[in-house]
Amino acid sequence: MSLPRDTRRHPGKDAAKTTLPQLNDKEKQPMKREKKTPTPMEYTGELSVNVQGFGFIRLPEGGSLFVPPGYLGGAVTGDTVLAVIDPQSDPDRPVAAVKRILQRKFEEFVGCLTPLRGGRWGIRPLRHELPDMLLLSQESVQRALPPPKEGNWARARLPFPDEEFPPEAIPCAELLKTGQDSGTVTADLDAIVEEYHIPAPYTPEDEAKAAALAPVKVRRQDCTKDVAVTIDPVDARDYDDALSLAPCSQPGQVVVGVHIADVASYVRPGSPLDRQARERCFTSYLPGRTLPMLPKALANRQCSLQAGEDRLAHTVFIRFDAHTGEILSWQRRHTLIRVRQRLCYEQVQAFLSGGKFDAPPEVQELVRRLADLSALLRHRRMTQERFLPMAMPEIRVVCSETPSRILGVQQNEDNPSHQLVEEFMLAANECVARELGELHLPGLFRNHLSPDPDKLREFAENATIMMGEKVRSLSSRGAIVRFLKHAERSPLKDVLTMAFLRHLPRADYGEECLGHFGLGKEHYCHFTSPIRRYADLLVHQQLLSHDLRRKTYSLEAVHDLGALCSAREYNCDQAEFAASDRMKIRYLLELSRQGGGADLLLTGEVCKVTKTGAQVYLPDYGLMAYVNEPALPRGWRFDSQKCTWSNAREGDRIYITQKRRFHMEKADPIRGELLLCPVLPSQEEEESQPPRKAENHGRA
Repeated sequence: MSLPRDTRRHPGKDAAKTTLPQLNDKEKQPMKREKKTPTPMEYTGELSVNVQGFGFIRLPEGGSLFVPPGYLGGAVTGDTVLAVIDPQSDPDRPVAAVKRILQRKFEEFVGCLTPLRGGRWGIRPLRHELPDMLLLSQESVQRALPPPKEGNWARARLPFPDEEFPPEAIPCAELLKTGQDSGTVTADLDAIVEEYHIPAPYTPEDEAKAAALAPVKVRRQDCTKDVAVTIDPVDARDYDDALSLAPCSQPGQVVVGVHIADVASYVRPGSPLDRQARERCFTSYLPGRTLPMLPKALANRQCSLQAGEDRLAHTVFIRFDAHTGEILSWQRRHTLIRVRQRLCYEQVQAFLSGGKFDAPPEVQELVRRLADLSALLRHRRMTQERFLPMAMPEIRVVCSETPSRILGVQQNEDNPSHQLVEEFMLAANECVARELGELHLPGLFRNHLSPDPDKLREFAENATIMMGEKVRSLSSRGAIVRFLKHAERSPLKDVLTMAFLRHLPRADYGEECLGHFGLGKEHYCHFTSPIRRYADLLVHQQLLSHDLRRKTYSLEAVHDLGALCSAREYNCDQAEFAASDRMKIRYLLELSRQGGGADLLLTGEVCKVTKTGAQVYLPDYGLMAYVNEPALPRGWRFDSQKCTWSNAREGDRIYITQKRRFHMEKADPIRGELLLCPVLPSQEEEESQPPRKAENHGRA
């Protein structure tokens, strides 16, 4: 096989920056030998397709193969393919064509139906990994019941070919079933739940069985007279952690009780409820819809640490040096507690800032002492463990559940009230991880590996462009921490943090304790949220079985459960991101309609500029949007040397780190994409009235 000459080149400069590493010397040698013989070489790998139509095949041995447009052979992103090398291409920059699809990653998918010319139908997949539009086979459309309707959500399947496709083949999907109209919160969330295979809520029968469960008997320490509080978001329903504080017999020391809901006393390993919780692994928090890991009878009632009620807890009593925040020792006990008062972050933050606090004196004193101690813990972690400072504001969509409608967006900053809870949860997680090791008990650890040096170099190059200043080597923890602290002063601090996170490996679960790079901890596990995370529940189950001298999970079983939890977590995260972005875009469309269709002006920060347009971050909404080159008005030119778009007639430029206003050009809640167009200086001057801005509305 020999590809046409004009396809043997790699894409241009901008696209080349996204290529995977080149083949190593071992892989290059056979390709050089192939230059002498016309026999094509075959490789297997995973395909990733760019929006411009070309792709790269990531090889298991390392490196990648470039696939030009028109040579994908019906494959899409995520497919495992067999590719053939063009023997006339440069062996140092090999060019390939897909010969056969070996495995589909997204065989079935959810999308929105669209009529096409000639009576044909297409479907726009919800997932970004899939093409913007896929053609549906006429046979599947004709037999669909009910018949397809424009704007309907639907499920389709990409056929798995039994034979080789021609390189120029275009994938054609099979329509399986049609669903609700898109455009409502309920229908959109239903589509996301189906696409990401999130299990349905528990049935009334399941709830009744959970409510009837009796806890296992174990010796408990009575702590009902201790002053304990919960601190959670204002709309929380499942309270799985509480805090108390008591003086120590040793001067200059204090004991903090980190009380965690004793879910394992109700959910026995291998029980039907345990299997159902394992199927979910996490509580899914979608805008306006919570899909709990456990039945509400447990999550919101029996296990929830509700104020004024006796509740079973699994407590870590941690003894701290009151002057330095150092952990001196700890004890783990099964306890009975009674929370004195339920607090929310807003209340605590107002109190710590000097405001009024509607709480008894003993609760006020507890919160004040916990806040002082947590500040010591944070300072100690900052100076000794040197955790990576990557706090970002959480911007979430606020929706009502019945009826389902968008109320606004809400921004939650990382502040001392959140840090108060975080510090003691981190300390408890570390203590339990250390105890698992001391007991030689198979446990599930939360691991975060150190970043790949090549990834850090790539990020440093990108950050240099974004910040307009040289970013030095990030080869050490100290250098990374210094950079992140310096980036906090940049107008693109949120974008830089998100970009840096993308260059770090994902944290995952494993049976070996490998340390947590982001936190700077050698020993770490998840213990403090057993109501909403199965990994935490598993650790509780192991410890309870050990305390009762019962059989525990083997190391092999823990390994398999760790892999399951890691996979479920990734899927759950993707569903939450997909739902959040689409609800935010729906909200912007609603603001536009409320304004009578007038232009909606958005303030954005330009974080990337290429010949295809610009990438813009909207800080008020936590959304990434795009300015596409075809949508720019006349007169705009791209300067590849300066990485800017310029409009000489208007005297205007688009450049990295620029903060400016944009029109909302196109909002696509199906794909979760937002396109913008810059507001020109002449348009700014012509406006006689202040522009109608899209405000970051709080809770309605």
